[in-house]
Amino acid sequence: MELLKEIEERLLRELNPKVRLVLETGRYIVESGGKRLRPLFTVLACGMCGGDPYDALPLGVGLEYIHVASLLHDDVVDGAETRRGKKSANLVFGNGVAVLTGDYMYAKSLHLFSTHGNLEMIRLVSQAVMEMAEGQVLEISKVGELISEEEYFQIIDGKTAVLFGACFGVGAMKGGCKDWKKLYEAGLRIGRAFQLIDDALDYEGDPKKLGKPVGSDLKEGKCTYPLISVLEELDKEEVKRVLLGLSESEPLRKKVVELGGVQKTKERAKREVERAKEILQKFPESPYKREILRLLDFVVERNI
Repeated sequence: MELLKEIEERLLRELNPKVRLVLETGRYIVESGGKRLRPLFTVLACGMCGGDPYDALPLGVGLEYIHVASLLHDDVVDGAETRRGKKSANLVFGNGVAVLTGDYMYAKSLHLFSTHGNLEMIRLVSQAVMEMAEGQVLEISKVGELISEEEYFQIIDGKTAVLFGACFGVGAMKGGCKDWKKLYEAGLRIGRAFQLIDDALDYEGDPKKLGKPVGSDLKEGKCTYPLISVLEELDKEEVKRVLLGLSESEPLRKKVVELGGVQKTKERAKREVERAKEILQKFPESPYKREILRLLDFVVERNI
């Protein structure tokens, strides 16, 4: 796809810090790969709304920088050692450099939006970044605890879904769509589905494809949807012991899979995507709309 090629080239071209180490760290994580769904959804939403998708390219790149910055910071917070099958940037360059490179990328995104966007876009993206930080803090505060479904969605809406919403909202604005909030809602649903599948894969994915071992969430004391969906069929005291690191996590991971926790999570993800599709169907047919719908199928069917 030509747009994806343009995104990849622009992601590297816009990385132009004066300090070489910032460039090396930024290139390291950008070149480690990624699905680029956020910039793709931004430019495709712009095209679907009647705009030129290439006009939205720098904004999509800015949104991907925000995502990459959050990964750099998350890996430091989590003490991660791998990212996409490679050593994490914090392990290679150190925590300080990783955090500050993330800061640079946040600032670079703001610069791109101040140059190619408008005040309403900046307001929307700024709100998303605030909610991302809140979602991550909430998740950290709940480590080792059983949480409700409501709390789970509060966490994933913040840490993942709001940025997907911002991608669609920004793309719609750049395409001249006044009713961009509907597309923001579609993006939010898609972001939820994306995180739900991520959490399902953590229980039953292929470690080689994921670039990390399965069961990481349980080992880190995180209560996610696969576990929440079958909690009533489990010994809650034993679950608490696992989340607190007092019992082995692997038997519980297998039990959650056996009870259908992964399947229930995938079904919930499909329902979120179906709601997003209902919103998208109200827009005129176009190659951009068809590509968005194709990507939505990838979101729920992926194994990476």
